[in-house]
Amino acid sequence: MEKLFKRSMLSMAVVGVIAGASMITAPTAQAEGFFEDSSISGGINFWFRDRTRGGFDSATGQDTPKTTNLDHGSVMMNLGFASGYVGDVAGLDLNVYSTFDLYNNGSPDHEMNFWNVNNPYDMQPDANTGCEGEWDSGCTDNGVAVQTAAAKFKFGDSVTAKAGWFQPSVPGAIGVNWSYAAGSYTGGEIGYNQDNLQLGFVYATEYKAPWFKDTYGFREADGKTDAGDAYSIGGRYTFDNGLLLDVAYAGLTDGDRKNAHVKVKYTTDGGLYLSPQLYVVEDDGQFDSTAFQLAFLSAKSFGAYNVRAEATYTVAEDKDASLIGNMSYRLTKAYGGSNGTYDIWWNNRSDFNHDGEFAAFASVARDFTDLGAPGFSAGISGAFGMASTDVAGADDLFEYAGSVFANYAIQNGALQGANLGMYYTEYVNDTDAGNWAPYTNLFQDESDIKVTLTIPFTIK
Repeated sequence: MEKLFKRSMLSMAVVGVIAGASMITAPTAQAEGFFEDSSISGGINFWFRDRTRGGFDSATGQDTPKTTNLDHGSVMMNLGFASGYVGDVAGLDLNVYSTFDLYNNGSPDHEMNFWNVNNPYDMQPDANTGCEGEWDSGCTDNGVAVQTAAAKFKFGDSVTAKAGWFQPSVPGAIGVNWSYAAGSYTGGEIGYNQDNLQLGFVYATEYKAPWFKDTYGFREADGKTDAGDAYSIGGRYTFDNGLLLDVAYAGLTDGDRKNAHVKVKYTTDGGLYLSPQLYVVEDDGQFDSTAFQLAFLSAKSFGAYNVRAEATYTVAEDKDASLIGNMSYRLTKAYGGSNGTYDIWWNNRSDFNHDGEFAAFASVARDFTDLGAPGFSAGISGAFGMASTDVAGADDLFEYAGSVFANYAIQNGALQGANLGMYYTEYVNDTDAGNWAPYTNLFQDESDIKVTLTIPFTIK
């Protein structure tokens, strides 16, 4: 009831702001832009996944056979309304989405349907739904949730703002999780844009990842202590030669954790993209010292081919001397408790983010339009990571993975504009270690295949 009350009050507040703005700014003429400049769009998305995972038997020193980890077919539909601006000042963004499983024979936390637990910290199943346990395959929850319900404002050409359930869009260190929907913060943001300079401030009281229906507060590394509210400040400056500097900081009003990043992005005259980056996390509840990750990203197109090459080095010394730590760029230790503005996405299963780990990634993709197959592209990618450790009894880390992928944008017919995709990954962990310990974000060998169909539509 409390969540329902809070949702109702927030919706009433957002609608009230828009209604008030329309009455203040001018009756009919200025209010026309609210609907005339609006758009309504959405999508129907299908996701099928089959992922198997092995283990490690410490008694025999051998890997164990792979068993089902994820095995599901899910459908997610979303519908969004983006208004114009009343009096060229105030508007409204709304988005709702619905998810359900066609089948699920694996873990319920597959992110494409609602996980039927209260939040990512307690993970308490809803006893009224027959969910036998938080990891039971039946502990999913078909349903509907709000992604966005935010009043939006612009003041002249330089200042913008949002308030409600929203996804941050100004420079900062706070980001969202994604499935086919986005995570949502409760709060607001304000942005300033002038010439080459962009500034942003974000403040949030709660968050929800897209596989939860209701928002929840931020907690410290112990998963129990209230960490207060989240805030972020950030700025981007584009120099006259095109080089972009992105700097941001985020923290919690009552919590210990702090994030910061520095990113430099530049594209040469020859089309070579280069981006050195630094991510920092300070959290005495998780790390023995300041954690950080150095990254270097590059990309270039050669005709129909697109090539990426990236590398990272991570320092994340766990507070528990018996464990090898990992660093994730977000304001909560718990996955799904928040997220950060992190640019690195290798899509090769592991996060390659353990203490002392050096990792590298490469990808080549080809567009086949020039060969008479418009809309079709395919590619390969690979990644590896390695680290030595001083933790007693722990094996040195060596992990690697390879992927093949293909996409087809349907060119005509009833499904014109839809996209069909396939992604297959084979991940190998040569480290003698069990899943999640002593390496805190490591699992054993996996085989993973994803098949997707996305069907976007526009009503207005």
